[in-house]
Amino acid sequence: MNRKIIERQSLIVSVAVNFIIGISGLLIYIVTNLNALLLDGVFSLIAFVSSLAALFISRNSHRTTESFPNGMYFLEPLYGILKSIATLLLLIITLLETSASAYAYFIHNEGQAMVTGPVLPYTIAMVILCFGLGTYNSAQNKKINNMSTMLAAESRGNYIDGLISAGVGVAIIALSLVDINGPLGFLHYTGDFFITLVLVAISLKDPLTVLSYSFKEFARSTVQSDDIYDTVLEIFHQVLNSQADKLDILIFKQGMYIKVKIHILTPEDLQLVDTLASKKSEFADLLAQEFDHCSLEFSF
Repeated sequence: MNRKIIERQSLIVSVAVNFIIGISGLLIYIVTNLNALLLDGVFSLIAFVSSLAALFISRNSHRTTESFPNGMYFLEPLYGILKSIATLLLLIITLLETSASAYAYFIHNEGQAMVTGPVLPYTIAMVILCFGLGTYNSAQNKKINNMSTMLAAESRGNYIDGLISAGVGVAIIALSLVDINGPLGFLHYTGDFFITLVLVAISLKDPLTVLSYSFKEFARSTVQSDDIYDTVLEIFHQVLNSQADKLDILIFKQGMYIKVKIHILTPEDLQLVDTLASKKSEFADLLAQEFDHCSLEFSF
């Protein structure tokens, strides 16, 4: 199956599931007024909107224009960059908001006890949906040799969303064991802040990782995936055997587009030069079997 089709099918599933998760989170937030649930719900709605954008990009990034004759594959890592930044901003804003609530309680003794009634069944359902969707997107991306920057970003986002839901659930269970009139009773008023603080701390790594990966891809750095590099290397070893060791193979990836540049380390080896020239179409065909959108350049 075409890799783009697999990517689009996965994104369609993500759109539907993220919409359900996001609406559910906001409804529970309205009932409970827990900022941690606002974080959870808004995060899912951002995932829903970004999934729609990713679906649009997946359908159009291969299109060529006068300005972009090789296609608009840069949109795929750009998506990863923007989604990561939006995630980081959401985490920071939610932490600041809950910090203000905790400050008001500790300094001015102002605040309301947390309402937690419907939270636990909600979090259980959300954890199942989020981790299930994350596993699905990861498995779909693996089918296409982890070529999709967007599915990688989606999968990491799904896991963060599931982690947030799981954290809220665990905290609510723990809070139910605390006497509101006991020495830890303040947690009924400020627990939202502490829950959010822990969630932000454990969630920061993934968007930062995606941001770094996507930025390097957007800037046209060499490929960061060992699987892709090994696949290309195997093709050249398959055709050239030990002579492939005389080549410097550079691989550049931007979205689903792969560019392979070959530089001969021993340009005085005229036999190798002739072999490469005569087999260029064979290399191109073998690469096309592994990657839907690719180009090949030789430097003699």
